[in-house]
Amino acid sequence: MQLPPHRELSRQFSVAITTVTRAVNRLKAEGVLVCRRGQGTTIAEPRPPEVGKDNRRVMLINPLNEKLNLTLSQAVNEVFMETEWRVETYCACANLSWYARFLKDCHNKPPAGLLLVPVSPKFFHFTPDLMPVPGTKTVIWGLPVPGLKADSISASPFGEGIVLGDYIAARGFRRILYITQGADIGREERDTLRGMEQVLRRKGIPFGADNIQNYPDSYSFGPMRDPERGAFEYTLKLIRKSERLPELMIGGHDGITYGILRALLSAGIKVPEEVSLLSAETGYDRLLVSIPGYAITAFNNMYHLRTRIAAERLLSRLEGNNDLPTHCEVMGRLIEGNTVRKMIENNPITEEILL
Repeated sequence: MQLPPHRELSRQFSVAITTVTRAVNRLKAEGVLVCRRGQGTTIAEPRPPEVGKDNRRVMLINPLNEKLNLTLSQAVNEVFMETEWRVETYCACANLSWYARFLKDCHNKPPAGLLLVPVSPKFFHFTPDLMPVPGTKTVIWGLPVPGLKADSISASPFGEGIVLGDYIAARGFRRILYITQGADIGREERDTLRGMEQVLRRKGIPFGADNIQNYPDSYSFGPMRDPERGAFEYTLKLIRKSERLPELMIGGHDGITYGILRALLSAGIKVPEEVSLLSAETGYDRLLVSIPGYAITAFNNMYHLRTRIAAERLLSRLEGNNDLPTHCEVMGRLIEGNTVRKMIENNPITEEILL
């Protein structure tokens, strides 16, 4: 905001104009006020806090759940265990208010290093007061954050789509439905779907906008988090109004996939005999078994490996590496469970697709 004229300030505070002038000049010297030609005197933007020379704090800010937080924390500590840097882990447990508070604390009391796990722009917006200060060495675990110059380590979504497309085509599926949450589809999911579509189109399998459904999600974030509920409710509605179910349903991640599985079982649909089920993202290196008898077939996004690479990059920055920021993509692998039907031998449809 612009400062009123000196004469007006003199009248407002009942002091001499010379007193106002001395006060304004002092505030200019302290950086509180800025004088620009043609703009008058204005309040300066607050200076961000600085990182102290002896600061040895490294923060991991994670918006995800506690299970995944253990994976991330272990990977970071493997890298920093025998160094002088002290790692502090902050898990928001999918509560966006907590996440924002951790980011604000990082801004106001900046650590030397930050490993930041961002939330999708579908659910969260980074304002200036939530950004790390320039003196904090930052590595992003995920896609780059707009306006933040930092290294980033992410999955390779297009490559994952290629792997998923090949897997689907090899099993002869032709009626496919991909289900995800949120008002729109984020960049990573779009790239995954683009990779899948490229493979399936080449194999003669229909896959386009009609094969993708996204539902409004009000359960994934908050103090009473339940990532399965939205998918469960949406899938039940889908089952009731559909005359013909897809052969394969794909959940955008584990929470969605388990919600779909519960809905299918609740409706008396056999998995994988009547409908097969696949998760496009998991952070675990083992089969996920949440419902007795069902281990989800899922694409493992290599959370532990990505975190180690991010932590190693952050350590190199703290040790003086001033190269330009880089973006690195890590490829995952498919974990075979029992929710996708086995490949049928001598299936003419499958053979034709493979050719």
